[in-house]
Amino acid sequence: MKRLLLIIIAIMAIQVGIHAQEPTTDLQVGDSVMVNPDSTHYMTGEKISPWVYTVKHAIQQVGSFFHPNGVLLKGIISWVHQSALIPDNQTVAMESAKEVAEEIKEQPKTEENTSVDTHTQEVVSTEVVAPVKEEAVPITETAQAEPVEEVEVPSETTETKSMLPTRLVGRIVSSDNQAIAGAVITLANQGITTTTNANGEFSLTYLEATDEEVILEANGYMSDIVLVQLADGQLNNIGDVLLQTDFVREAQEEVLLNLAEMDLNDDEGKSQSISSASSASQDVFNSTISFAWSNARYRGRGYEQTYEQNYIEGLSFNSAERGQFNFSAMGGLNDASRYKEVVEGIEANNFTFGSIGQATNYLQSATNYAQGWKVALAGTNRNYKGAARATYSSGLMENGWAFAAQLAWRYTPYIDVKGQIGEGIAYSSVGYFLTAEKQWGKDKRLSLITFGAPTRRGQSSALTQETYDLTNQYNKTTWGHNNYNPYWGYQDGKVRNSRIVHSYDPTAIISFDWKIDEENKLKVAAGYHYSMYSNSALTFYNAPDPRPDYYRNLPSALLDGQIDKDGYFISHDLNGKPLGAVTDGGYIKYPLDYNGTPVGHSINLDTYAALTDLWTSRDDNATQINWDAIYAANYANNENNPTGSARYIVERRHNDIQEGMINLNYRNTSVENLTITAGLEAKGSQGIHYKTIDDLLGGKQWIDVDPFAERDIKELATNIGLTQTDITYVKQNDLRNPNAAIDQHERFGYDYRINMVNAKIWAQNEWKWNAVDLYYALQFSYSSMQRTTDMLNGRAWYLAKLGEQYNRHYYYFADEADDVLASAANNSLSQLPTRLTGYAHHFVDPAFKLGATFKFDGRNQLKINGMAETKAPLARDAYISPRVHDRAVENIYRHDYARYYAKENGTSWLQEYFGASQKIAGGDLTYSFNYPLVRGRITGFYTRFWNGTELNGYYDDEARTFVNQSLTGINRRHCGVEAAAAVKLGLYFTLTGVVSVGDYRYTSNALAITSAENGMALAENAQGPIYELRDSVLLQGLRVATGPQVNSSLKLSFFHPDMWFADITVNYFDWNYLDYAPARRMKGLFTGTRADGSAVNGWYGEDYTKYGRADVNPNAIIENEYDKYGVPKLRYPYNLLSDQEVLTANNPFHRFLVDVSIGKLIYLKNRQSISINLTVNNLLNNTHFKTGGYQQARIARQSLQYRDTKQISVISPNVWKFPAKYYYAWGTNFYLNIQYKF
Repeated sequence: MKRLLLIIIAIMAIQVGIHAQEPTTDLQVGDSVMVNPDSTHYMTGEKISPWVYTVKHAIQQVGSFFHPNGVLLKGIISWVHQSALIPDNQTVAMESAKEVAEEIKEQPKTEENTSVDTHTQEVVSTEVVAPVKEEAVPITETAQAEPVEEVEVPSETTETKSMLPTRLVGRIVSSDNQAIAGAVITLANQGITTTTNANGEFSLTYLEATDEEVILEANGYMSDIVLVQLADGQLNNIGDVLLQTDFVREAQEEVLLNLAEMDLNDDEGKSQSISSASSASQDVFNSTISFAWSNARYRGRGYEQTYEQNYIEGLSFNSAERGQFNFSAMGGLNDASRYKEVVEGIEANNFTFGSIGQATNYLQSATNYAQGWKVALAGTNRNYKGAARATYSSGLMENGWAFAAQLAWRYTPYIDVKGQIGEGIAYSSVGYFLTAEKQWGKDKRLSLITFGAPTRRGQSSALTQETYDLTNQYNKTTWGHNNYNPYWGYQDGKVRNSRIVHSYDPTAIISFDWKIDEENKLKVAAGYHYSMYSNSALTFYNAPDPRPDYYRNLPSALLDGQIDKDGYFISHDLNGKPLGAVTDGGYIKYPLDYNGTPVGHSINLDTYAALTDLWTSRDDNATQINWDAIYAANYANNENNPTGSARYIVERRHNDIQEGMINLNYRNTSVENLTITAGLEAKGSQGIHYKTIDDLLGGKQWIDVDPFAERDIKELATNIGLTQTDITYVKQNDLRNPNAAIDQHERFGYDYRINMVNAKIWAQNEWKWNAVDLYYALQFSYSSMQRTTDMLNGRAWYLAKLGEQYNRHYYYFADEADDVLASAANNSLSQLPTRLTGYAHHFVDPAFKLGATFKFDGRNQLKINGMAETKAPLARDAYISPRVHDRAVENIYRHDYARYYAKENGTSWLQEYFGASQKIAGGDLTYSFNYPLVRGRITGFYTRFWNGTELNGYYDDEARTFVNQSLTGINRRHCGVEAAAAVKLGLYFTLTGVVSVGDYRYTSNALAITSAENGMALAENAQGPIYELRDSVLLQGLRVATGPQVNSSLKLSFFHPDMWFADITVNYFDWNYLDYAPARRMKGLFTGTRADGSAVNGWYGEDYTKYGRADVNPNAIIENEYDKYGVPKLRYPYNLLSDQEVLTANNPFHRFLVDVSIGKLIYLKNRQSISINLTVNNLLNNTHFKTGGYQQARIARQSLQYRDTKQISVISPNVWKFPAKYYYAWGTNFYLNIQYKF
């Protein structure tokens, strides 16, 4: 791969070097020439426009590596053959040129379409003004120094009456002569902006007669500047202006759309931080960061993906349940997501109200796609190895129909190379996309769209530092670093991954666009999609944990209980028995070690060394799943316990969602300078969640009971006096089918639905004048959610009884609660309904935004935007344990009974009603500039979030059971600065600098309510058992872990008119933080008493002298030392439990990532072309770069014996027992794409 890169760079260097040589021809740079009218085409196949024959041209370059007989003229990007040029000192027959000019004069006038001046006076001119043609200056950040091929239409000037207005008209087309709708036309000197209509036409009236720079920008095309001399009182027609496809951006998008799915490969989606795969914006900042910062898991302004809006043809495709857009729904279908409208944050929006994050509307109508074929092959060493795509578009046919289709295939077999990127992962995906469009005249359009990408892919995991360090010793001698994957192993000598994702989102859309008249437009769209998503996982019962990276299977497990209160290995056991040599006051300060790792005298050094060697050598049985041993355990269990449950199975967790949606969008421009846009969105959704058995792994059956509940039955029996029959009920996953023997592919464990309804109505007024733009918008949204289940879980039944006793009616079902309790009282299940339906929760939320743009001229402008909204909780954050019961977060229950709680607590009804919704307020201020040699912007932003909700589940070592924890009242602040500038360095090079500095942190503490999933009591006081632990979580001051908060890039780009491009980008990242675990920041751990008054066993400041054990953790809290928020400081090593870890590498050089890319576009005859692009990320193979991670919620505890017989639970000084898990950046990786258009 590196040799290939060097070869391409060498070819490019030869190419540029040849350009510098004097060609062997009479034509010289700077000569004035004209084009012979008998020549009809450029050397690259494009047709020569008529105006080219009528003016003199200056020679810019003579000859090139690929066009030795060609000449490049100023103002034209295509090569002209030397034989087609007539030197200025020769006699030229101009009659043909004059005839051509007459043909131009007779061209029909373009349809007026301006969003700035809406005067209706029609001006008729019989002459076309001849502006002076000068060199156009491109403004793209990648230094595309190409003047456009077809720009002004020179002609002889005829005086017109001075009372007529000065007008400018033209048409923007692509290289294949298709109209470009929505292109932005800006007059730099007069500060006037308009957009092209559906035919690519634009018109500006009542202009000042002056020399003007016309800036042309369109998504997916290279920007350009046309210099025009506006003649007073004339119709200035620049004719058809050609914009070349921005193939540099197109090449980068191929890489970005591949990167968009990389983050989906990790465990349980904990690292998912996918932003929009690419930005269609011409803005320097957004167009740069979408590519440069993808590998660092950057999130714009620190916002989660739930604050980004994703639409397709005006229909919302963010999941109503999770709030996110599923990028894999269009996996591999790059053309399906290529054309889009992008609104960056809080701005005026014509397809939705929006939110504080980016809003994207993917445009998939058939006429968006250029006529012809496109096929591509790609190779990479990332999550898949090979890909192929084919796209066809018919273009708009004479019968008004247009069709476009794409097929995509991506594949890699299981990677059986330890240490290689993607080890143990297989990938297989086939995608399809079909769109059809029918037009009736220019005012009606119907589109039909369908797509899907059934995919099967393996997963990898976040890892502890110990596993990285152990496996990297092996990787140093093979492929690289940090690629260890614990999810796979060998079965019969073949690779098998335990975590396999199946995903498929079949989607259908129908949309109708109706241009009612010149002032009114209506778009109606409807869609349906069924998102099928499932992932597999190993499950076990009464058997050892088979995961190789489980903490008990690592060498560090041998150190458990062998570390003293100061973090050293102890010399005595917990009963005071000496373990070996004692030095330095009774502590072994310098213990034995193995390969630099300290090992206490109490540990068998040979055992530790043997296990360590197995890991560093990547032994199959130690570091990977031993599938053969799993099958053997099940076979043995079949013999010993033929009617019992299998020891191991592979289960499949299904999380499907089906959604039907409709959208109406209306636009009115009847009032001068005002555009009114209004919309109505509605969506009905159903989340479908259940488990099936993927593979019994040789076992006979799986008994459908809960192992945690079965283990804790004795404690449950004492809580509220359960009978033996009651105890039998508690452990059942389905009371209607107790102790069910489940076979492969049968449902078990849980089976529930969440039904959701969402609706929005919004309106926006957008005023536009020459110097100022102003908009304001208002939205009201409605949402509801309701859970139903076909399985009555035994823990849910138990909680219903518990709720009855403790007056907590929100624990379980609404109308059916009485039936559940009656059947429980009778010890009979016959009264249970077939389907149990929970409470319905309803929310209404308002939102408002406004903004203004001050246009000092066409080059400088100032924008200010602001927004305030309330946001109902997502269904995923509403239910504490939806697998078991209907219980919602307490704030939602208070919201449901707002009037009752307002009266009970002396609060207002509005306070209780909106108590479950998150409140958001924010704004930004942007100054942007756009000059021929430099363009960019600087933005300041500030956003506050109040009353956020978060749910967590983990195994609690103090309670020794699985618990659920809801956090409410989470407040955050996000503020920062974004800046970007692109500077042209001569004709071929551009230097782009981009920086974002943010401060994203929590501004207050939150309330945590913790409860056991099986319903057991977690503590007790004088009043009896406590089933809910209420405590404050000390969040204030912690950083929000949504990627680096300091991000910067410096990119040097090269672009040559021969369609070579290359760039090198140096990225620097800092202020990246580990995601916190609330369980380690509970206030009770610092004070000994929770917010509810219950005592904490073994808190950080526990005084063990009262137990006669002063040698064990005599108060981990440093006396009289607090942080700025009043939280007590802990001494080493206990501070590692509570402090938020900084992920930034200590070595500054490890904070850099370097990326390079190189590409070439080759034009062939008959509108054919070949493009080649090679991108290499992390060129310097920085394997020390942590992109993210999270604390484990578990806190290591150990039993302390005192008075010979009694034991208490204390926090273990071995704080490394449950360490953090990290994600590292991949080492050097590449993406090669070759594409052929015809």
